[in-house]
Amino acid sequence: MKLLLLRSFIICLYTGVYGILFNLYVLNLGYGADFLGLVLAVHVLASSVMSIPAGILCDRMDKKKLMIISGIASVAAELPLYLFASPYSLLLFSILGGVFVSISSVTLTPLLAENCKKDDTVHVFSANASISWIASVLGCALGGIMPGMWGVFRGMRMNSLQLTLLSSVVLLAMGMALMFMLKEKKSGEKAECRPFSLKDIPLSANVIKFTITSMTFGAASGMIVPYFNVYFTQSLHVSVLAVGLASAVAGVIMVLGFVVTPYLTSKIGMIRSAVLSKVVSAPFLLLMAFTRSFMIAAGAYVVYQFFINMAGPATTSFQMQQLKPEEQGFAVGMMSTGSYVALSASTYVCGLLIARGNYLIPFIGTCVAYLVTAALLYYYFKDTERPIRLPVSMPIPRTAYTTILHLD
Repeated sequence: MKLLLLRSFIICLYTGVYGILFNLYVLNLGYGADFLGLVLAVHVLASSVMSIPAGILCDRMDKKKLMIISGIASVAAELPLYLFASPYSLLLFSILGGVFVSISSVTLTPLLAENCKKDDTVHVFSANASISWIASVLGCALGGIMPGMWGVFRGMRMNSLQLTLLSSVVLLAMGMALMFMLKEKKSGEKAECRPFSLKDIPLSANVIKFTITSMTFGAASGMIVPYFNVYFTQSLHVSVLAVGLASAVAGVIMVLGFVVTPYLTSKIGMIRSAVLSKVVSAPFLLLMAFTRSFMIAAGAYVVYQFFINMAGPATTSFQMQQLKPEEQGFAVGMMSTGSYVALSASTYVCGLLIARGNYLIPFIGTCVAYLVTAALLYYYFKDTERPIRLPVSMPIPRTAYTTILHLD
């Protein structure tokens, strides 16, 4: 378990650096935001297409070996992404990277569950989420600081963004290497898995509803969210360091969401918490769209990140409670696929708009999609849960993902 949590920390350090610098790296190669949108879209689309097959592979293969194979393949796909500047290589290796990332992320969840006691599952996933978030924050800060530290290599043909991204691939290799140290479970401890068949998994009304809301939320997540760093650097004309620091501050503030969420869900319920967070975050997006001050935009960005992410664990917990055990795996695959397909489409379309200097429509479109998601969640599930009013003397559980409610 310690090895798996350490791997999460190291991998999320890499994703933090990648998230800050990759968009700027592509633009620095001379490509427009329209091509950047295409690169991001094919990466997400590849992940979405691979999500269900990745689950099947996870059931049929040894998870340790699958993590090692996907880890080696990820390193092999990321290095050419930063070494070759042709549009075809960027598209090809973005697709391959999306495929292998999907396999690793799908496999990690059951691998964590296998290596802990049933009573410790909530604590383990809470710890993994917290460690991953902290690592992402540190990665964002590294992504903002490291490009300025390559001054001694100015005579090289590579620029500072390329050098930073290439050096960060070492983190991917380290995360993969940890999997070799993982102890395999004895054959007698391995669960028997039936052959996968869609006929064995009913497509219930809840699966359809959750897939629809995942698609609307995915569409919102692809419009302006992938382009925040482009917006800050090109529209507000601030440095990469400033963007990295703003992202790091947003990540630190997000930790407060894990403290607030249990109290909020105990008062108004999981679904109402999810609805409220999306509705409240929309005005701060609009503030970012209309201001020309980086300080105001950065402040709105921090508050937006706090609200839009705070109810994520509550939403996931609610979904798992409403789904039957035999349909959870397929449902997660359906939701992931729907979300990623919508995200990739909106990422590409809004990339075309941003390439023409139009940031307003993506900002407004994101707000509308959040409000539609909130409305659908409320319409579908408003009568499903009824929160309990806790006495003042009753202690609230300290675990961030634990909520107290009554399910009718």
